Amino acid sequence: MNRKVVLGTGVVVVAAVAIGVYASANKGDAATSKASVALITDAAGIDDKSFQQSAWRGLTSWAKANDVKQGKGGYTYFQAKTSADFETNINQAVANGYQNIYGIGFPKTPAINAAAKKYPKNNFMIIDDIAKKRQNVVSVTFHTEQSSYLAGVAAAKTTKTNQLGFIGGMESAVVKTFETGFVAGAKSVNPNIKVDVQYVGDFADAGKAKTIAASMYQNGSDVLYQAAGGAGAGVFTEAKDLNEKQT
Repeated sequence: MNRKVVLGTGVVVVAAVAIGVYASANKGDAATSKASVALITDAAGIDDKSFQQSAWRGLTSWAKANDVKQGKGGYTYFQAKTSADFETNINQAVANGYQNIYGIGFPKTPAINAAAKKYPKNNFMIIDDIAKKRQNVVSVTFHTEQSSYLAGVAAAKTTKTNQLGFIGGMESAVVKTFETGFVAGAKSVNPNIKVDVQYVGDFADAGKAKTIAASMYQNGSDVLYQAAGGAGAGVFTEAKDLNEKQT
């Protein structure tokens, strides 16, 4: 009996900790706008069990430690339905007095770039990408290829079929680092191991991710690694469903 295994990208603790940087530096209290923080998320939102949720947890932890309340003058988030909403949500955050505005994930970079130029008195941060250099912008990136390499090693030592799967969200330079690290780690254990690589096309479509996972399992992969944000929940659901059928 082959159990189906999923390796996730995990909680990005560093991203969560970084959320309070600007606000702490300003040393303003919640009565002013200096300590106010707004997250800009995509459709998966703050309960995506992935990247955006870790950022929200980091922000709420910082807020609790610094006695900053949720709401105007404190902290909040703006959730987009589509990428077309990113710039609108940033404008809304500025209009509502939020001083520190953070885009969670590289798809928000163009909107952050535009807003940083438009609102020079506000502070901006982009997580997982490099924004245009401005005094009011901070870019936060990670060596995701390193953790992914270790995931590849673990997967190669776990597989019974010598076939693995990688499921990414949007095909991009950032997610490619996850893919490259994972494949390199797996092949360091077994150069002949096969890795099926597929992309969902976004970070919110859990149904499509589940379908991809099902196809990979049917084709012989028994350990999958996902870097797909909220869509990754579908990968876990498929593994859980198959394992329950085998018990």
